[in-house]
Amino acid sequence: MFFTHIIHVVNPGRWQSIFVNMDCSQIKERIKSIRKSKGLTQEKMAKSLEISVNSYREIESGKTNLINTKLFKICDILEISPGKLLMGELSREEYVKEIRLLKSLHKEEMDKLEHYYKIKVAELEGEINVLKINLQTKNSIIGVLKEESQKRY
Repeated sequence: MFFTHIIHVVNPGRWQSIFVNMDCSQIKERIKSIRKSKGLTQEKMAKSLEISVNSYREIESGKTNLINTKLFKICDILEISPGKLLMGELSREEYVKEIRLLKSLHKEEMDKLEHYYKIKVAELEGEINVLKINLQTKNSIIGVLKEESQKRY
């Protein structure tokens, strides 16, 4: 069974939602496999999740909605990220593909940030030049004042 779900990912300063198609049978198999690899029983998982053993078995059998309030607790118990549970292991090529997808989704924002950065750099360079000129002017004034004070004494 496939379903579309929204996964929230952190984007600097705010949460972003991405729609992802997930295969529930793979997710339940990941839970089961990781649980077993960590030497945990269904009873231990149920107790840690504060649910009945039957309720936990329904999670692993796919009879209950997997994306519920227990998802993050399952990930904590299994010591994995929600992304690893939901998406599985990704190959290097798949990671590169995901990064390219995220870049394309956020290209407009990245372009705006780059433009903003260039403007800020130009503004700061202008301020630095003004400060340099002011410093030169002050140094010139100090030099003239020193010469005048030496002439007087």
